[in-house]
Amino acid sequence: MRQLIRTGVLLIGFALALGTPLAAQTSDDFFNPEALQRIELWMHGQDWEKLKAAFEENTYYPADMTWNGITVYNIGIRSRGLGSRSSSKPGLRVDFDRYNNGQQFLGLKSYVLDNLTQDNTGIKETVAMRFFTRIGIRAPRETHARLYVNGVYSGLYGLVESVDKTMMGRVFGSIGDNVQNDGYLFEYNYVIGSPWRFTYEGSDLAPYKTRFDIKTNETHAESVIWGPIEELVRLVNDTSSTLFEQTIGPKLNLAEFVRYIAGQNFIAQNDGFNGYDGMNNFYFYRLENSTSHTFIAWDEDVAFLQPDFGITTRLDENALTRKTLELPSYRSQYFSGLSEAASSASDWMRQEMQRQFDMINEAMLADPKKPYTNAEYMADRERLLAFPDARITYVRCEVAKQTGATLPSGCQ
Repeated sequence: MRQLIRTGVLLIGFALALGTPLAAQTSDDFFNPEALQRIELWMHGQDWEKLKAAFEENTYYPADMTWNGITVYNIGIRSRGLGSRSSSKPGLRVDFDRYNNGQQFLGLKSYVLDNLTQDNTGIKETVAMRFFTRIGIRAPRETHARLYVNGVYSGLYGLVESVDKTMMGRVFGSIGDNVQNDGYLFEYNYVIGSPWRFTYEGSDLAPYKTRFDIKTNETHAESVIWGPIEELVRLVNDTSSTLFEQTIGPKLNLAEFVRYIAGQNFIAQNDGFNGYDGMNNFYFYRLENSTSHTFIAWDEDVAFLQPDFGITTRLDENALTRKTLELPSYRSQYFSGLSEAASSASDWMRQEMQRQFDMINEAMLADPKKPYTNAEYMADRERLLAFPDARITYVRCEVAKQTGATLPSGCQ
């Protein structure tokens, strides 16, 4: 394994000697949405087989990685996912510092390889995240990659930026010399059989610890980590409409929240914050030296359910959504957010879908591990390409009905 990698490095060095230097690479190059990347993992064959056999476990295995002429040695990889876990095409988390403390790659500590097993089109996640960024919702950078394990093509994957301190620094920037990445980052943990819709679960912190998995500042006191979440949930449920904005506003960015749920609804996400089985698929961040929380988009590969997905679907079921949209100003912002999403999607979303399909098509058709046929991929591809125009028309008509505006042409 090492001999193969080092041979590749020698070849790169030979190219440099011939006067063809490799340009400096950045994480933006790695996640370049207009490039189909090639990622090579080299590891002991027995370890790869063990990972696939024990795909439901989070056991790490050592590996080396090569991308675009750069090789990183002694990284850690493990199986990942919830419903997407697979023995034949495992989703992977790649950690650069698992075995080598402080090791990074292009400034990254880790990234995710999404196996695309829950999306026959292969592009729902990447289109959704690019769209979210376009309309002002914080989301990870993503593109696609061909994955090779020990020289063998192992399929088309989504290449996803980890939601971590590095990403927080990127999306929140700095105040003076202080990078805003040392707040409290939580991954929401969906508990099977226990759907939750932001209802108050008492003063004991245990339920909130179960649902909000802390990713930074893990050694701080429980009251410091989860206490503000318990307080926020309690206040959301107990505060009257007349005091809601002034009480909740300092603890949760309500305008960003409304933009987030409007964006999710526009792309017909049935398994998001206002999901069919309670909340799911998001990160929650409390800013550094602040009481204010905000939402980070995550895992949108089952979006684009149907063009006529109702624009008020389950808005009254979630306590936070319901209490926020009871306020006329935020309800108006919600419908404005849907209209703005429709305008942003117009002429862009279908073209972006087509561009991504053109980029991945050959790799998708050749993917030997995908759990769907090429015929199913092609059929769902055509259905997805029909989504934007139909969704834009539907949303514009439904917003007009909800707000009393003049109906656009084509409404029924």
